[in-house]
Amino acid sequence: MRKRETIVPIILAAGSSQGLPFPKALALFGTNTALQIAVKNCLLVARPVVVLGSDAERILPEVSKACRVVINRKWRAGQLSSLKRALKSIPAHAAFLIYPVDHPLLTRSTVARLIRAFRGRSASQEIVMPRHGNAYGHPVVVSSAVRPEFFKAQTARQVIYRVPERLRILDVRTSSIFEDFNSQQSYERCVGKSKARK
Repeated sequence: MRKRETIVPIILAAGSSQGLPFPKALALFGTNTALQIAVKNCLLVARPVVVLGSDAERILPEVSKACRVVINRKWRAGQLSSLKRALKSIPAHAAFLIYPVDHPLLTRSTVARLIRAFRGRSASQEIVMPRHGNAYGHPVVVSSAVRPEFFKAQTARQVIYRVPERLRILDVRTSSIFEDFNSQQSYERCVGKSKARK
């Protein structure tokens, strides 16, 4: 029987928000910010680690006390630098959930399904990721066994896709796993889809 790993959610919210008049983490969807949505979804798993960088001073007062915050001063180096910063702050034996803050349409039920898939994976599977149609998305759950590879890689994608045999793919019925926003237009599209769901 596989040993049950602790899973630490890592919310990546350190990147810049060029193209938007506000930090992505504080983007509003109804009455909740993108960060509040991510935190609610991740609290289903465990206390999340929130990685801040760009606009940290604006976002920090809005972070729930239920979270632990780490600051990535090298955020300009890209998303992997934020993930590595978070990994250094969690136990080496813990698995982790990689959750970009700019995926506001994700739901707790999708996160719950990914966690169940990770718990029920085979001995050779170390990474669980969702797929809708032919497209892969987030969040991704990663075993602690894979952790050292992120410190040697150029991008997180390199690690995730390096060994196809260790992937467990979870087919989901929602495109929310890859619907992110990085411009006013994509933000408004996500807002519209968020309203339509209610």
